[in-house]
Amino acid sequence: MLETLLRALHPLIPFVTEEIWQHVAPKLGRVADSISRVRYPEAGAGSDYAQSEADIEWLKKVVSALRQIRSELQLSPGKPVPLLLAGGDAADRSRFERFGRQIAFLCKLESQTWLASEADAPAAAPAVLGELTLLIPLEGLVDLDAERARLDKEIKRIQGEIAKCEGKLGNANFVANAPQAVVEQEKQRIAEFTTTVAGLREQAKKLGA
Repeated sequence: MLETLLRALHPLIPFVTEEIWQHVAPKLGRVADSISRVRYPEAGAGSDYAQSEADIEWLKKVVSALRQIRSELQLSPGKPVPLLLAGGDAADRSRFERFGRQIAFLCKLESQTWLASEADAPAAAPAVLGELTLLIPLEGLVDLDAERARLDKEIKRIQGEIAKCEGKLGNANFVANAPQAVVEQEKQRIAEFTTTVAGLREQAKKLGA
């Protein structure tokens, strides 16, 4: 499964997948000297393409969000950090069960712990993906004043995005002429941004911001 996933992800993250594949391939008896020389995986009969695509998109979002946190906190690429998870639905938990090891490798995680409630989390740098909140505890990692400033800046940025969406939806010409799917997309963006801001504000409160 891992080797197949690496081949599928190779066009998206070539350097990372090549590095992992070099360690995995010998154990599976693969003799090619590079993942780029191995056939791209083909879906079998009855494959659920929509589900597979959703899984890959979810994985990309999680990895990107965690890497962004590490970058913003200026953490050393080699420093292992714990990951706390709050909220999420059954699909999020199922995906973490399947892809948890890959996420840990790609994002240098020392542990992954599900919280009963986000209220149980210590002060942490958050990333909100729908109903799921990813949290990197801050104790011993960063200057808390700098993190307060970072959260404030991110909240203002997202509020600006909400204002843009609301501006479009408040424009009668836009609503009348845009495809219905585009209008619904703007409404969905507002809902997602609002959820994200709520999560960031909750973390800011824990920091005393």
